[in-house]
Amino acid sequence: MIYRKWSLLTGPVSILGGIVGATMVAHLIFLDDPYLKPKKKTIDRVERS
Repeated sequence: MIYRKWSLLTGPVSILGGIVGATMVAHLIFLDDPYLKPKKKTIDRVERS
């Protein structure tokens, strides 16, 4: 028998935290991966006098 109120909250909070954490990591890895997006090459022109 669970007799503490806080122990009833730890299960759902840890499950939701895991889901949110996994979603954020997947978004960071698969959608915002800087290695998958090629950089635009720009030419810096320096004026010489």
